[in-house]
Amino acid sequence: MKNKRIGSIGILVLLSVLFALSSCDRMKVGYLNTTNASYNPDTVFAFRNIDPKSERAKNNAPWTSVRIQGVAGTVPINYEYVSVKTAKGGDAQRFNEQVKKGNVLIQGGIIQLFQAGVKEIPNGTYTLTIRVYNEDHSALLKDIFTFVVSDNAPTN
Repeated sequence: MKNKRIGSIGILVLLSVLFALSSCDRMKVGYLNTTNASYNPDTVFAFRNIDPKSERAKNNAPWTSVRIQGVAGTVPINYEYVSVKTAKGGDAQRFNEQVKKGNVLIQGGIIQLFQAGVKEIPNGTYTLTIRVYNEDHSALLKDIFTFVVSDNAPTN
């Protein structure tokens, strides 16, 4: 009788362990919410010919977006370039080459187009799609930011 009871308890424990293990599933870490993600303003005008006496020329400063707004999640949150759509003479292949060369950067939700990159791409409109991600979550932000490249700033 005692052996039957120990056997029954053993089977019950074994079934409990098997049930517990079979119901376990890896839970995703943290969260990522990009429902309200945006840049404001969402367009930056970059010019090939700039005043050599300007601070931008002296410091070789890039054309820079504001930091993205409306992204919330478990840190670290990362950003990466995915693709570009072009219009009005833009060249996606040449823009992608500048991304590979490091003349277009996305760091901490800020997008930068360096002067060396502007000199290598034709005038046009470049609308970027980026990916935002953390450990277990990812979101594609399509057509979220635009650079408009031209030779000269408009004169008044």
